[in-house]
Amino acid sequence: MRSISILTRVGSTRMPRSGNRPAAAPRMPAQRVAARMFTLNVALGTLAFASVLLVLTRLAESWRIDGRAQHTVSILGQRLSYPVANAGAIAVAVLAGFGLIVLIVATRAAAREWRANAGFHRAMARKAPSRAHGARIIDDDRPLAFCAGLIHPRVYVSRGALELLGAVELSAVLAHERHHARRHDPLRLASTRVLADALFFAPRLRDLVQQQHSLAEIGADEAAVAAAGGDRAPLASAMLGFSEASGDETVALAPERIDYLLGESPRWRFPLALVLVICFCLAAFVTLAALITETARGSATLALPLVSAKPCIVMLSLIPAGAAVAGLLGARRRAKPSRVAVRPSAARS
Repeated sequence: MRSISILTRVGSTRMPRSGNRPAAAPRMPAQRVAARMFTLNVALGTLAFASVLLVLTRLAESWRIDGRAQHTVSILGQRLSYPVANAGAIAVAVLAGFGLIVLIVATRAAAREWRANAGFHRAMARKAPSRAHGARIIDDDRPLAFCAGLIHPRVYVSRGALELLGAVELSAVLAHERHHARRHDPLRLASTRVLADALFFAPRLRDLVQQQHSLAEIGADEAAVAAAGGDRAPLASAMLGFSEASGDETVALAPERIDYLLGESPRWRFPLALVLVICFCLAAFVTLAALITETARGSATLALPLVSAKPCIVMLSLIPAGAAVAGLLGARRRAKPSRVAVRPSAARS
């Protein structure tokens, strides 16, 4: 059978010991790579945020806003004021509208992650889980073990998992999930999902997020193996037990995790092409705004049209606001079903 074959092969990769000397600490390349990927995502997010703020600042500098109606037109006997701008000022407004879309999408994605986290904690509070083995025990017959919580991550284990696993297997699973908690992986992965939503113009950024998720899982596997003295068999046995109990081998037996348990190091190449594309787009975004604002001139009045029959800066904001609405509607059509706080397929060890 496949399960027996995998477990046998994993058992044969146990790290050797020589005499009574303690085994050398296992190498943990996935943990280092996951940390580098998170640093890369933070750097890209910071660069994008700074670029958007710079363009919005340039917009404020190129448009002069006051309370006087200097530009008016008479329609049906009504004198109406209107904003006046040259082509450069309009182009800056369009660029700022694109930056506004990025900020709105990022804010909505962050709010969605926060709501999911808050909903999960409310659900856990109603269940009032007990504590044992340094984890929260939830009353569920399904074999579940996961780490959840953005600010204060906690380890959760179901009673079904306690009944399924032996002492050694349970120890490996807890070591895996505690590694997630120590490194705040729920927050790290949530922040990368927000970045992927905000930088929607980057074609392969979501693949990078998925790869970081895989590396985070392998990094936690490395910690569990290290806690077992280099023995991969307890973790492999627990993974097989979860898979067989759920009836879905794709849940726990992810190919990259099987490769690691069989002794293969995780493969990762720095996404140089993707990083260059994102940096080029942001650099072009900022450079274009900086050059255009050298000649951009625009003015608008603060007079409210409903109060004084004169249009105000709202007319000026229609360009970026319209672009933002169009972008959000397009993103909603392409969006997948909303995420939940805990995915059973991703939470099991």
